[in-house]
Amino acid sequence: MANDRRKGKKRQPGALAALAGRLAHAAAGPASRLLFPALVAVAALALFAWFRHAYYDRNPAFMVDPEGIVIHGNATLTREQVLQTFGLDHPVNGFALVRSDIVARLRRQSPLIKSVSMTFQPGRSLALRVDERTPLARLAKTSLPLVVDEEGVCFIYPRPRDAYPEIGGFDLPTDLMPGDRLPPQLHCMLRLIAAAASPDYHLPGSVERVFLLSDDADDGLAVTLRDGRKIDIAWPDMARERGASDAMLRRLANVGRALRSPALEGKQHFNAMAPNAVSVSD
Repeated sequence: MANDRRKGKKRQPGALAALAGRLAHAAAGPASRLLFPALVAVAALALFAWFRHAYYDRNPAFMVDPEGIVIHGNATLTREQVLQTFGLDHPVNGFALVRSDIVARLRRQSPLIKSVSMTFQPGRSLALRVDERTPLARLAKTSLPLVVDEEGVCFIYPRPRDAYPEIGGFDLPTDLMPGDRLPPQLHCMLRLIAAAASPDYHLPGSVERVFLLSDDADDGLAVTLRDGRKIDIAWPDMARERGASDAMLRRLANVGRALRSPALEGKQHFNAMAPNAVSVSD
């Protein structure tokens, strides 16, 4: 009898383990049935990614030679410059380029390029359409020969800068780099240059220079025309993103009429700091 009890005690842990195993298997059964489809889906995605890499990225049929790349819209940059900027001066895989987000990456690398789109036709060609920035003004006293477009983006232009008005003043940063934007409070100079060239506010002489007035009591700009005449014009709240543009444009229209007036011929200095009035002096 004692031996039977001892044998029973020895069998008890094994029976409990077997019972625990059966319970665990019963509990894991539904979970396994739910997890299996997810594992299959993950495996299928991994297999597809491997197939795509093996077939598309390594297939020589999808390689694009630089000679087969078509470029549109490059008015300033040469074909070679575009290819070098885009890293396309050697054979590349068209599908790899599409997935590498090359458009966004290259816009950051070349501020001269305002936008770019890419079309890849396997077995045919890779086409790039480039939209270059147009300079509106050149920056004074910066460490690099920078120009700026109407959006305030700074960049280096491969053509001479002297044809564009100069902007500057006490508040203009001197450490701007290609790709930087002018601070919003300085966009007033760009808007004045653009407006002065428009038919509605056309000045008889083209703008040579626009500087911020250094007097903190007045929000205004000092404008110099290429014929030497000077204009001081107020721009209320010009430190804001848009400023009081309408008020400035009304003053600019008044200045344009005064500059064209035969009675004021020979006058050299026009002051439009007061609203609805333009004073003149020799």
